[in-house]
Amino acid sequence: MKRCSVVGLVETKENFAPIDSNSIVVSVILPKVHTETKYGVGAFINKAKHSLVATNLLSSELLNLSALVYAADTRMSREDYSQDGWTREFDIYFPVNNIVEWDPLVIKIQDLLSFITGDFWKIHLRERPLAHKLEIMVLPTTETPVLPVKVVSLLSGGLDSFIGAIDILSDKTDSLFVGHYTKDGTQKYQIAVEEILTKTFPDNFKGYAKGCIIFDKHVFGSEYGNVQAENSQRSRSFMFLSMAAYLASSMGTRCKLIVPENGFIALNVPLDPLRLGANSTKTVHPNFMVKMAEIFDGLNLDIELLNPYRHMTKGEMMTQCSNAGLLADHANKTLSCASQGKMRWDKGGLKAKRLGGSGGSGNCGYCYPCLIRKASFIKAGIEDKTNYVAIPNLATANIRVGKSGSAYAESKDILSVQYAGYRLANGLINPMIEIHKSGTLSGVYDEWSDIAGMYERGLAEVYDLVKDVTVTRTN
Repeated sequence: MKRCSVVGLVETKENFAPIDSNSIVVSVILPKVHTETKYGVGAFINKAKHSLVATNLLSSELLNLSALVYAADTRMSREDYSQDGWTREFDIYFPVNNIVEWDPLVIKIQDLLSFITGDFWKIHLRERPLAHKLEIMVLPTTETPVLPVKVVSLLSGGLDSFIGAIDILSDKTDSLFVGHYTKDGTQKYQIAVEEILTKTFPDNFKGYAKGCIIFDKHVFGSEYGNVQAENSQRSRSFMFLSMAAYLASSMGTRCKLIVPENGFIALNVPLDPLRLGANSTKTVHPNFMVKMAEIFDGLNLDIELLNPYRHMTKGEMMTQCSNAGLLADHANKTLSCASQGKMRWDKGGLKAKRLGGSGGSGNCGYCYPCLIRKASFIKAGIEDKTNYVAIPNLATANIRVGKSGSAYAESKDILSVQYAGYRLANGLINPMIEIHKSGTLSGVYDEWSDIAGMYERGLAEVYDLVKDVTVTRTN
């Protein structure tokens, strides 16, 4: 186990020594001209600036902080640099214009990051030198003034955010959308939903700022060239919401920031004793949303952070969608899969053939998010035209179980849902107790009954899909 020091530099030639001289050092330059920031941050700002009414300095700094956090999270392997195969330790050296504005929020941010990633975080604020203060971006001059929108919403290319966009735009609300992608193919789904929404809602779809923010080995010095990357990306939601806050805080008036995610997967209660703690993602968990809203308020960003679907299952989101016809026609163009590239290694397509799929990249059909997706179509009574590249049909797939390897991957989530669903159906678990197993709900005390009811309906929804699926033992 070795600590990692993530240093935000204000210029290329700056010499900065972290407190822990033995730590692995990640360096990211955060120049005073924000659009010159590398690794996709500046490119995102250049896309977003045409939709801004007035630049907000503190949300600009929040975006910088999220970049440092994401660089740390994605570049340091948990397997190689953790205490226990998961938990890492990070020091973040964060340059800001005014320490006084950030100091009251440091502990809150550290707690939030630890909650969503399962790591230990220590943020060290640094005052930027006068010559390198982060500058307020000068917005482009246009003949027609940029008008503020009432809503900024995440649009990831997934089914939930597609439903969220349909609902917002069907209400004739002028809206901006934000997307984050890497080089995993997510962008093609974002392009597809953008084309559908701009064509259907040309008057209210006011823009879509997408950013490919990704950090490569250049963040390390030559002495750390062999450090392995990490693909769990638990901090992605912090960066994604910081990207959205950059837009929402720059409207010149109070703005809603919508995070459209079904409450069942947002809560993400562990299905069995093997999926505890940080091994279950908490990217839109109610506690994360509460803490993120507190940070927005602490920075006076004038943002109302909402997940209007936090008490709905995915199937209920589909059922109650404002435009059922549009959803039915295009839902298959979205992505829900936890790892869309998992079939790429399938040489000769042997596994895909056994499971009944086509192989390749896309929704796999057997991971937990894919199971929830499949169940939601059934709940809504909508034909599922999604191309599941591994298991199109659970009833006919030759699914195997094993302790490790590919057979373990294809069966583990199915077996886990069968285990949890059976216990729920037979009164062996109490939903009001289960909902607390993925994290504290102290910030939403008055919603516990609604959350417990949603959890019970959500688990029953996906259990109905898999309860009769046969899994065979490998030799």
